[in-house]
Amino acid sequence: MAAPTRLRRRRRGALVAVAALVLLAGPAACVPVTPSTAFETWSFEGFDVVSSIPDDPVGLVWLFHGTGGGARFATRVETVDTLNELLARGYGFVATESTERTGDRRWDVVDPSPATNPDLARLARLQQHLIDTTGVTASTPLLGLGMSNGARFVSLWGQEWADAGQPVRAVALYMGRIAAPVTAAGGLTLPAWFVTAENDVTVPPVGVLADYGRAVSAGMPAGLSVAREQPLAAARFLRIPGVDAGTADATFAALVATGAWDAAGTRQVPIDEAIARAASADLPAAARPVANEVANQVALVLAVHQMRGDVKVPVADFFDAHLSPS
Repeated sequence: MAAPTRLRRRRRGALVAVAALVLLAGPAACVPVTPSTAFETWSFEGFDVVSSIPDDPVGLVWLFHGTGGGARFATRVETVDTLNELLARGYGFVATESTERTGDRRWDVVDPSPATNPDLARLARLQQHLIDTTGVTASTPLLGLGMSNGARFVSLWGQEWADAGQPVRAVALYMGRIAAPVTAAGGLTLPAWFVTAENDVTVPPVGVLADYGRAVSAGMPAGLSVAREQPLAAARFLRIPGVDAGTADATFAALVATGAWDAAGTRQVPIDEAIARAASADLPAAARPVANEVANQVALVLAVHQMRGDVKVPVADFFDAHLSPS
């Protein structure tokens, strides 16, 4: 993809109202989250890829992991929950990994050039490979969803590909900010949904709110979800495949035993202390193989830095609303 002379086009549209995000508390929270369709795991140019693409997708969602992650980000409980919603609406998705794999495993969010940024260059080749081998065509709408460092990257990827004439329609930034080169070049000119959490100290919400505010002020369609802290509950752990009611109750009891929460699930210590105590909790044997997913569910309850599935519907609705050029 050659990088053309940058010409920013301000797209006007109805602004999406701020939405306060509430954790799942109904029956859906008690159902194990598993892929609704088979996810394919393969390799492209030596890098892992996870994907699921129907024969005639309404759009292709590119998924970008955070620092330290990889293509298996697509297989985590909260990501699967989000992807299931998108797949049910006819989207396909593709997830791969950052080129840098020996250090922090981060996407390059500094170099905006599709020619010299190794991630942007390789993803362009992967896009062509998908066009050549799947139901994706050159005109299939492209959407992007990124977490943390992946959120910064999705803004860079989306803007640079849109500027190069690719059919990028909208992006979703989870727990991350717009990449500095995009801001320096005049700001994001794509519809964007921002997801943040009130207790996130990794990427504090004040910066995400500022990015959202700038997008709205510039006349871009934009949406915002702010996660609020919720009480801990045993049912939360039933979202993890393989965790039954007995294991969920025992996991809850182990976390309460740390003193970080009381028997009603109300936090009793500062958040950083709650995270530390949860990490050292004596989990039941059946929960130990999925300890990372238990930690993820605790992070959701605490409204800290974590991928979330409970905003899947507004994000999918937002993508649906922007499949056509505006």
